[in-house]
Amino acid sequence: MRFGYLAYQLERKMENPKLIGLVRAWGQEEWIRLVIKQALEYCDEVIAVVTSFTPESREFEDNTYEICKEYPEVKLLDIQGLWLTVSGAGANILNYMLQNSKLFLPGNWVWQLDSDEFYPESTHKEIRSIMKEGEDVKIVVGEKYFFINMQHYLEGNRANRVMKIETGKENLFPTKRWAKKDRKTYKIPGKTGLFHYSLLRDMRQTRVMWLTEYPKQRQRGRNHGVKWLDEIYLNYDLENEDYWNKKNLEIAGSITPTWDPINFVPDENGRLFRYNGKHPKIIEEAGLPKIKDFRKWYSRI
Repeated sequence: MRFGYLAYQLERKMENPKLIGLVRAWGQEEWIRLVIKQALEYCDEVIAVVTSFTPESREFEDNTYEICKEYPEVKLLDIQGLWLTVSGAGANILNYMLQNSKLFLPGNWVWQLDSDEFYPESTHKEIRSIMKEGEDVKIVVGEKYFFINMQHYLEGNRANRVMKIETGKENLFPTKRWAKKDRKTYKIPGKTGLFHYSLLRDMRQTRVMWLTEYPKQRQRGRNHGVKWLDEIYLNYDLENEDYWNKKNLEIAGSITPTWDPINFVPDENGRLFRYNGKHPKIIEEAGLPKIKDFRKWYSRI
C-alpha cells in the first residue's frame, strides 16, 4: 500500500513539473541583465555562477558578478576551481549548480541558459507543454546562429539545452549523457526555436576560449576556429559574401561563411540566410536589432 501511495504522490508532482534555469557567465556585463530577466521570466528557480572558466580568460573580468547581485531572486553561487578547458569547467560548474538546487527532483527539468542564447515566448510555451506530457526526456532546439548582426544567420540544430531529471541523484553533465541515442527527444525547429548570438559578443574573449579549448590544434598551428576568426570573420563584408566564402575554402573545406559547415549551415548558395522578423521580446526592448555590425559596436568599449 505504501509503495502505491508514493507512486501516486510522484505522479501528482509530475502533473506540474518545475523548471530550473542554470546561468553561467563571465565577462558578460553587456548581456547579463537580459539573460537574468529571461531566466526569471521562464523558470521556477534560477541559479547563476559567474566565474572564469580557465586561467586565460581571467583578464575579461568585469561587473557581471555585481550585476547578478542586483537580483535577489537569483541564487548566486561561488565555486572555486582550476580548469584547463571550457568544456571541463562547464561539467563541474553545472553539476555544482544542480547540487544546490531546491528543485533537483525526479520529474522536474533543467534548462541551460547561456549568456548568448535567447528564446521567444512561443518556444517557452512549447517547452512547458512538452514537460507536462512527460514522455520525452530531452528537448533539442533548432537555432538561428546570427552573424555580424541580427539580420544575417546560419541554421543550426545541435542545442541540447532542456533535460528531464530522471532520478534526482545522477549528475546530468557532461552533456554527452544527454546525447545518448536511446533518449526520447523532442525537436523544436529553428524557425521558432533558439536565437543564438554567440558571434555577436566580444570576440576577443571567444578567441582566447578557442585557443584554450583546442590546445593540440594550437600547438600544431591548426586552430581552425581562431584562423577563421582572424582572417575571415573580423574582415567579412556582407556586401561581398561570395568573395569571403571562397576565401574561407582553405579553412572550412567548403565554400561557406563559417569554419564549421556541419553544425552551422548556410543557404543552398553557401550564403547567409536573411531574417527580417522579430527577435525575443527582451532583445527587441534593448534595441539590439538596430546594431548594423557588432564587431564595430564592441570596438567602442
